[in-house]
Amino acid sequence: MTAQVEDRPFSNIRMEYEMTVKKGDFIRIDYTEFVDDQAIATTEEALAEEKGIYSEDIQYGPHLIVMGAGQLVKGFEDDLVGKEIGYSGRVELGPEDAFGLHDPKKIETVPLNRFKEERPVPGMQVSIDDRAGTVSRVIGRKVSIDFNHPLAGKTVVYEYSIREAVEDQTERLKALIRTFGRVNLEAEIKDEIAVITVPWELNYYKEWIMIRRGLADLIIQHLGMKEVHYIEKHKGEKVRAELISPPGKESEAGGAQELPQGMEPKTIGEGPAPEENPASEEGSASVESSVSEESSVSEESSV
Repeated sequence: MTAQVEDRPFSNIRMEYEMTVKKGDFIRIDYTEFVDDQAIATTEEALAEEKGIYSEDIQYGPHLIVMGAGQLVKGFEDDLVGKEIGYSGRVELGPEDAFGLHDPKKIETVPLNRFKEERPVPGMQVSIDDRAGTVSRVIGRKVSIDFNHPLAGKTVVYEYSIREAVEDQTERLKALIRTFGRVNLEAEIKDEIAVITVPWELNYYKEWIMIRRGLADLIIQHLGMKEVHYIEKHKGEKVRAELISPPGKESEAGGAQELPQGMEPKTIGEGPAPEENPASEEGSASVESSVSEESSVSEESSV
């Protein structure tokens, strides 16, 4: 008797044997974050409305996670490792595995005259010397700023579902650009080189210079590319984009979020295309301009 061999694509066979999450994987997850039994953030729009935490500034939907890129607190990412695609579960994290212990040494006093435009009040989020903090109290002409993460010292619970694994390299490339660059750009892979086409109007953004470098490092590190080429494109149409100023990195032990190359996604989920939702949050910038050239000119650079 002749043995029958099932004719199936190799990629399908591979997926059957590699269905668990590991470092280096690209996955999309939905999650809800709880503190003191209260939902404070979620990727699911209906749940956000139900819990009274809906925001028009947030683009809801499964969040792209690059395992090992430092997007999640350590305890949450560790819990994802080894789970199957399609798994739903819950993890409770103490401060050491979430946003760290509350450090009294990170509470500093600054003079009131450091605030030029708006009088500080307790609870206000501020940035001092490129450090994000929260006003804890105002006494006379002195302002106490707490530079701990707002959730430092808290036990945090995540309820989550692993929706899918992103396997295709080009799709991974575009997902990295959307998630960390905050723009949708044309992109392709040629002979282990990532080629990204960039409208020249992005040069108006001071953030883009830093983002493009950090994005290139991410692509090389997580996609194994030899090089990243940015091609500057000129054409006669309006361009909108949403970019964010790079925040200071948090490198405290105990799971404080340290994001790659000083970049972080401002919203939950990958967000809409730039033309659908120009930036509206503090710290972001938007620009709309047009070029009247009849023809296109491109200039290629590599990082």
